[in-house]
Amino acid sequence: MQNYQYTGLENREVFWNAQHFQIPLDLLALVTFAILGYGLYLRFQMWTAMGKSERRDDNRGERIKNLLRNGVAQLSVWRDTYPGIIHGLIFFAFFVLIWGAAFDAFQFYSGIHFNGKPYLVFSLIMELFGLSAIAGVLLALDRRFIRKPERLTYKGTPDTKPDDAIVLLMILGIMVTGFILEALRISATGWPYPQEKLPYEVWSFVGFNLAKGFQGIDLASLITAHKVMWWTHTFLAVGFIAYLPFSQRMRHMFTSPANQFMKSLKPFGQLEPIRDFENAETFGVTNLEEFTWKQIFDSDACTRCGRCQDGCPAYNTNKHLSPKKLVQDIKAYWEERAPAFIAAKKAAAAGGEAHAPEPSEKSLINDVVGVDSVWDCTNCMHCMEHCPVFIEHVPKIVDMRRAKVLMEADFAPELQLTFRNMENNSNPWGIGAHLRADWAKDIGVKTMAEDANVEYLFYVGCAGSFDDRCKKISVALAKIFQEAGVSFAILGTEEGCCGDSAMRGGNEYLYQALAQYNIEIMNGYGVKKVITTCPHGYNTLKKDYPQLGGTYEVFHHTEILADLIKQGKIRLTKPIDATVTLHDSCFLGRYNKLYDQPRSALNAVPGLKLVEMEKHHDHGFCCGAGGARMWMEEHGERINVKRTDMAIATNATTVCSACPFCVTMISDGLKDRSMEEKIAAKDLAEIIWEAMDLEKK
Repeated sequence: MQNYQYTGLENREVFWNAQHFQIPLDLLALVTFAILGYGLYLRFQMWTAMGKSERRDDNRGERIKNLLRNGVAQLSVWRDTYPGIIHGLIFFAFFVLIWGAAFDAFQFYSGIHFNGKPYLVFSLIMELFGLSAIAGVLLALDRRFIRKPERLTYKGTPDTKPDDAIVLLMILGIMVTGFILEALRISATGWPYPQEKLPYEVWSFVGFNLAKGFQGIDLASLITAHKVMWWTHTFLAVGFIAYLPFSQRMRHMFTSPANQFMKSLKPFGQLEPIRDFENAETFGVTNLEEFTWKQIFDSDACTRCGRCQDGCPAYNTNKHLSPKKLVQDIKAYWEERAPAFIAAKKAAAAGGEAHAPEPSEKSLINDVVGVDSVWDCTNCMHCMEHCPVFIEHVPKIVDMRRAKVLMEADFAPELQLTFRNMENNSNPWGIGAHLRADWAKDIGVKTMAEDANVEYLFYVGCAGSFDDRCKKISVALAKIFQEAGVSFAILGTEEGCCGDSAMRGGNEYLYQALAQYNIEIMNGYGVKKVITTCPHGYNTLKKDYPQLGGTYEVFHHTEILADLIKQGKIRLTKPIDATVTLHDSCFLGRYNKLYDQPRSALNAVPGLKLVEMEKHHDHGFCCGAGGARMWMEEHGERINVKRTDMAIATNATTVCSACPFCVTMISDGLKDRSMEEKIAAKDLAEIIWEAMDLEKK
């Protein structure tokens, strides 16, 4: 076979057989990047067309770290192993191959060529990552179009779009044509090789082995085939680049890193309060443009990966809410409305009369986002915890609830009663506020009014003060503190509701009134440290009260108990012959990362065996009480029953929690399953008190 003479040099001629294509290639590149730039410009106009102002470029050092951790190292993607592997195979391949292409371009335009072992290693790396991209694409095609896991559907209907297939097939085409192109070059320039020397092309092992299949083809045909394949590969590559800003799937190459950079640096789960009730004309979000620009941008960063939906308690009990669909519905509405806002801005910039676009015939809450979806949310934060690009679903939902409550007075009747009870008696049950401290009458607990010179304020909360079941938790904890020598007191009848359910139920006005009352009382006593039993109160006092002037060092009782056991101030002398499974409260676990403390305390109990449920730690499944859902009717499959079933499946004899709401919900679930005689629902404090064996003391 006639071919070029083998030189034995450990390099290759960049753009071999394409030297005469430089001018058309340069023009094609200019056109490609012009289209890319124009597409991004059009999208930028949409990103800046509407939404209230919000700053997301402060503390840039921390933001750059977030970008490097999650945008480059892909840590947030790797949290879900199999999809993370698929994405990693494609992402890291492209990251390396883009630099490889830039390296080749540098050699071609500079005339500087690299030889020897470094070049061979470079060739090997390109081969490996090219195969990585192909493997990732094939796995992605299998997962999205064949296996179709639930998270890639909405209630069984696939949400796959033609764009998903186009992008994957374009990537596959670029990789495959690249290897064929390499094989044609090797076949035309390398054979026959000297017997005494291993050819350097073996480092390009994919192309080298493919080249064997072209033996026997004459040189002219190889050269022609190479030119045809070169242009095919080139058009696929430049077409892919030009398509990026117009592809819903691939636009995330720009929007996802941007969203990761703009990740909220506020405490996880903290809600932004309404700052100026006196002068605000509207409350919450009724119209799309009342979101901040970042809340709107969130929707364009969404990749429809479905991780948010995968663990959503509402979606998994067949409610209307899907966090993924909610974000995508907002995105579709934004894409529909943005052109009118862009036109209005251009008209104003040109000196015309500034006017708002005509109102949409659709309403944000009802037509775009179903009102049931707005109220289905338990605020469990699974969606935000597991979103790899840090989309903020819960604040959007709370903002829409605020509009329904404060602007329209349109919310569930049972929630109306709850709000009225909180307003009149500072507790959701509506029990007389004068009875708040009755649980402590017989055990000698001091109030702050009696002695404010204590280390801790024990903020008991409404459930621990008024609910008969949860009073037992308060008593057990108070006795433990007394035995361990903890310096504490309660507010007694001066204590008010923390306001969590009002805030997350959309009644921001009521929440702030309740919070400001508590803050005034606690600041008046000079409170510095607070202990709570309820994770809802714990989270609210710790993260939300500082925004209203109440800054305290807040502890959950699981932290205190674990620490007292470690210090030896609590002695666990009575073996507990029980198999215990721990339910992670959302507001304790996902909100505040307190996973180890309750487990540490339980593992210190002699005789006790701790087993985990199917979903635990940051994948824990909500009990259904958060986000004011504790006080609302639930229709269809009940969230607490689904969680209870997971507990029953462990064959545990006790379900332990560290939240009064969770204890109530699990207890109700056990009754629903007629298991209340076989399985007990207890708080951690009750188990620890039992193991201290001091009840008769």
